[in-house]
Amino acid sequence: MITGLGYEVEQVASPTTKKKQRGAPVKAPSADKAPKFFADAFERARAAKRLIIIDFWAVWCAPCERLKQETLANPKVAKALEGIEVIYVDVDENPALAATYGVKSIPDVIFIDGEGYMVDRLQAFEETELFLTRLEKFRKVKSPPKPLPE
Repeated sequence: MITGLGYEVEQVASPTTKKKQRGAPVKAPSADKAPKFFADAFERARAAKRLIIIDFWAVWCAPCERLKQETLANPKVAKALEGIEVIYVDVDENPALAATYGVKSIPDVIFIDGEGYMVDRLQAFEETELFLTRLEKFRKVKSPPKPLPE
């Protein structure tokens, strides 16, 4: 379940039952078998309990380039990203890593809290002011409760 920013996503049990179930908090996949640049950045952030943003992109992706040049390059956004580990992943160079995170289209920006839970996901271009609002909420997010043992 993605929580913490004023909304949540529910899992549907099956198409035939149409019964909804609440899912457990989504833990980010392990970086154990990831490329070195990714594993190092992920481990640095986890050790410091820092927030993580993973930006999956490609050079041929116009919305990715627009997000990078208009939103992420904005001085206000750069300042708001201070203290957050931002990891840029080119999906053409790292298709297995993109698959691990369930990336089906780009841009795909995943927000992970200090406990390693995915708390938000952006799968489109976003204007600077909206992205700043998202970052503000992201900084305030609390880790979701851990599921009880069964």
